[in-house]
Amino acid sequence: MNSAASPSVPPADASPTAWIGHTLDGRYRLRELIGEGGMGAVFTAEQINLHTLVAVKMIHASYTGNAEISERFRREAMATAKIDHPNVTRAIDFGALPGGGAYLVTQLVRGPTLTDTIAQGKLPWRRACDIGLQIADALVAAHGAGIIHRDLKPDNILLERREDLSVVKVLDFGLARVADANPGMAPLTRLGTVMGTPGYMAPEQGAGEPTDERTDLYALGVILWECLTGRELWDGGELSDILIRQLSQPPPSLATQIPDLPPDFDRLICKLLAREAQDRPQTAREVRDALRVLANTPAQAVVAATPTLPPAPAPAPQQANRGLVGFLAVFAGLAVLIIVLWAVENWGSGTDGAPAKQAPASETATKSR
Repeated sequence: MNSAASPSVPPADASPTAWIGHTLDGRYRLRELIGEGGMGAVFTAEQINLHTLVAVKMIHASYTGNAEISERFRREAMATAKIDHPNVTRAIDFGALPGGGAYLVTQLVRGPTLTDTIAQGKLPWRRACDIGLQIADALVAAHGAGIIHRDLKPDNILLERREDLSVVKVLDFGLARVADANPGMAPLTRLGTVMGTPGYMAPEQGAGEPTDERTDLYALGVILWECLTGRELWDGGELSDILIRQLSQPPPSLATQIPDLPPDFDRLICKLLAREAQDRPQTAREVRDALRVLANTPAQAVVAATPTLPPAPAPAPQQANRGLVGFLAVFAGLAVLIIVLWAVENWGSGTDGAPAKQAPASETATKSR
């Protein structure tokens, strides 16, 4: 790593705003504080030689003393640099700060987070499909480079406006698992360690079990569900509470909430949210291709594919009268049949239904005379 070139820099415990106006390594002049978190801050900066704006993410010196956190920051830079894709924020540079700390320079993206967008209300299914398609395409590139994001959520997705389009930018690979990052390097996360954001972690991730590409696909399913409903899927509670609900309750049906949602879209989201990894789509490419087909489906085809129950037509007056006459005829026929059967059954019987006593033969003969 290179050291910063500014002759005078803020002390390690200075607030992030104290860095504004300073130049890192003689190339990046910090101009504006974009955001601040517990571990560091993000600035806009000018690349002096090219006169372009970039984003600079800095980590506090107190955290670089922690070997694991420092290594995670380095791996984030390495992971982002390995993915060359229009839907992933591109890493430009990485360096050390004087007195401790480090910085990561990335492409500057202007736009709201997907969290902010969802907070404004549920999205039309076609827009949600387009956003999901771009996220899935970014995952195809990441997974192809041997990188599992493991912290995919609306907060880590920016929507950059370009003319009349929203371009998705996936960022923050701080929890990424990088395959073959360095031969012989020990993994940062031990089996049983839970890393991620509750509500977006797949059940196996929340249980501290091994993760793979399908873990990111589960998170994508949660994101799509929330885009369509405008609310959190697994909201509230501790990690253990959320995990219990994930394992014991199916996600609420989208078909009843989104009347115009194509059945194929609903089925895809259900598969993405499957509890068992083997029941989900197996690759991001499979999901991307399915979303691409949905995005290109003509509106009339979607309407035709959506099952609906048309209202029963009102019967014509003549048909109604004909039905009434037929009913009365059947009823009258049944009544006659019942009377005949009753008469046959009771013929030769007393009024009480008991068999009549036959007269003696002599009496009968006398009467016949």
